[in-house]
Amino acid sequence: MSNSSINCYGIKLQLPKEVIRTDEGKYQTMVRFHTGWLTFVNPSNEGHWIVAESVHRDERAERLFNQDELHSNFNLMRAAMSATPGQAKWWKLRSFQNERAEFLLEAKFSALTNSLSLHPFTIFPIYSITSGEFRGFQLGNPNIPPYDTHIDQFDGTDRHLAFDITGFEGHEQVLTQEEINAMVKSIQSTSNN
Repeated sequence: MSNSSINCYGIKLQLPKEVIRTDEGKYQTMVRFHTGWLTFVNPSNEGHWIVAESVHRDERAERLFNQDELHSNFNLMRAAMSATPGQAKWWKLRSFQNERAEFLLEAKFSALTNSLSLHPFTIFPIYSITSGEFRGFQLGNPNIPPYDTHIDQFDGTDRHLAFDITGFEGHEQVLTQEEINAMVKSIQSTSNN
């Protein structure tokens, strides 16, 4: 880890590399390295989060999800990221189980294609990441081309922190998995925003 850190949107974390430039904005903050950049999305702008957005704007949500999932961003994302095509049974076409599985798979597909939009047709692995009070998911493997990764973390109050690790076109590896793990481990809340 470098001596650099970033403090934005109520969180602080250590950065693994030397920062070339930081651009802070109302909706996102970008940190540039030699090989790529980190983009942090302002958690108060939750309209950006495709999983919650797709669920809360659909009238079927109350019927398909329990209260724990409807009122917890982390639980909702965990349900979507855990959904698999095998959960839908072709012989039970209009069943509750199939409707829920279809809904979750659509939310998962939207999350995967919108989170790593530079590579919308690439299949990315999904990992669970937990450190301290933060828990969540990592989409993409930083050690395998195209190296881009999306992180969704949730604190104990269910506040959502999202950031992308993206390289320039034709880039080499931006961050290693060990560097990402160290960054996630260093996340601290600095306010109750």
